[in-house]
Amino acid sequence: MRTKRLGTFSTVLLVASTVAGGLLGDRVLAGSSRLPDHLRQYSAILAAIEDQYVDEVKSDRLVATSIREMLRTLDPHSNFLETREYGQLQERQKGSYYGLGITVQSVDGNITVVSPFEGTPAHRLGIRAGDVISRIEGEDARGMSIDDAVKRLRGAKGTPVRITIVRQGYDEPLEFTVIRDEIPLHSVPYFFMLDDRTGYVRLLDFNETTACRVGEPKDCEKELERALRKLRESGARAVVFDIRDNPGGLLDQAFAVSNLFLKKGQLVVFTRGRTKRDETNYITERETPFLDVPLLVLTSRHSASASEIVAGALQDHDRGLIVGETTFGKGLVQTIMPLRNSRGYALALTTARYYTPSGRSIQRDYGSTAFEDYVAPRERKSCNEPHGEPKLTDAGRKVFGGDGIAPDYCVEPETPGKFVASLIGRQVFVGFSRGYEASEGTGVADIAGTGRRSDVVSAKVKVIDRGFKVDEQVLADFRTFLEARKIPYTPEEVEANREILSRLILEEVVRQVFGEAEARKRTLAWDPQVRKAIELVPKAEVLLTDPQRYIAEREAEQRMASAGGGR
Repeated sequence: MRTKRLGTFSTVLLVASTVAGGLLGDRVLAGSSRLPDHLRQYSAILAAIEDQYVDEVKSDRLVATSIREMLRTLDPHSNFLETREYGQLQERQKGSYYGLGITVQSVDGNITVVSPFEGTPAHRLGIRAGDVISRIEGEDARGMSIDDAVKRLRGAKGTPVRITIVRQGYDEPLEFTVIRDEIPLHSVPYFFMLDDRTGYVRLLDFNETTACRVGEPKDCEKELERALRKLRESGARAVVFDIRDNPGGLLDQAFAVSNLFLKKGQLVVFTRGRTKRDETNYITERETPFLDVPLLVLTSRHSASASEIVAGALQDHDRGLIVGETTFGKGLVQTIMPLRNSRGYALALTTARYYTPSGRSIQRDYGSTAFEDYVAPRERKSCNEPHGEPKLTDAGRKVFGGDGIAPDYCVEPETPGKFVASLIGRQVFVGFSRGYEASEGTGVADIAGTGRRSDVVSAKVKVIDRGFKVDEQVLADFRTFLEARKIPYTPEEVEANREILSRLILEEVVRQVFGEAEARKRTLAWDPQVRKAIELVPKAEVLLTDPQRYIAEREAEQRMASAGGGR
């Protein structure tokens, strides 16, 4: 069981080490007679609040809040991790946890399944996207927080949990008894061929399952190596490497991923801190079979940390073309320091800055920016505008630091208009798609181990196969759905947005019925950044084999564009 990522700031971490020896705990537990006066003052204030404040307060909450505010004065990424947060971080780094195998979010106060993970207990039982978990172990889940639901759904491996599912189109709630198991957190959730010569691989995270590190067996093959090998076996002669919205993760995994594409002996990243122990050069140590694969790397404004290390290294060494948006701009390394005798608390403290091979700092300015604006900036400079300190790649291309990784080709994502955005905000497409079911079965396995199937589906459910298309009847059904939900629209609005409405309906129906991977296969052809990447495959090939020729051709294109002769 895990919560859906909603772009929360806490996920934007580059972790140097999961264990720093608990040194901080030793310092905190030093004799109180040696504490400075300001710490004595803090203790006195805390005692006064506990004894005399008008309402009773818990001192642990006061301490946690004050520590967080103190760390915020340092930088936006140093953080105090309480037991649950630290446990989640460890799970994410490890790449697994014990639970059901579903992503959930709260929709109108209902704990709603976003997607089950293939091969997990939830998936095997037929729990599907759009299902509403109405009861957990007999307790009403309506209005329950995501954290409370997660706490109840997770548990020891092999233990059962009873849940009640409400599914649109089914006359009765469905009862399931799910046996908890180890759930892998895949860093590569899917990969496939975009055309007969171009592969596509999605990287969601940098955890221990992502790529093989130096020191692991020579025949080691983790998720990214496996995906690249299978794409090559399928005929891929170039790869679109999608790290959009990837918030980062382990520093050694950023190094391992870069090592898959760079020559042995090339610098990936270097860190500089307050002491010599924080100064490290990460230089590739392995030969790779993927050195000759042209790369197109997709980035977004939410690609951060380890994602930026990989993108920066590939760009600085002229190994691939970056397509999309300027990345988040996080160039600080946190060391995780468990606090000894502190009930599982830990400190994520910034101990170093990292730099790309050309010497670029990726860190965005935070000294003059409010925390909220730093986390979710309302405005960023266009990726077409050069800014920051200029550096040169191996081949002499000019790149800039100090504000994330700027792409070689700036392509903004498609932005829906006001009408469509309002429908997305009200989760209209999610609600409409729940009225569809897969033709290969109802998606419901044996209920509660009784051997009985719940196949009583109302006539409102439409049974479809993987070839589902949005035709006039589907659009008519969609209009009927809007009217039934009293969602205002005009025929003119629907007609003016027919193409994007059809795309969003198709994407959500396929996602809910057949899963995220199938939805991406069907819809990537409409993605402007993916389309641009496919168009640029020949240029990536030239960059790989003859970077000086690429530079000359690119400069000629830019001169023509400046003269108004093209883009």
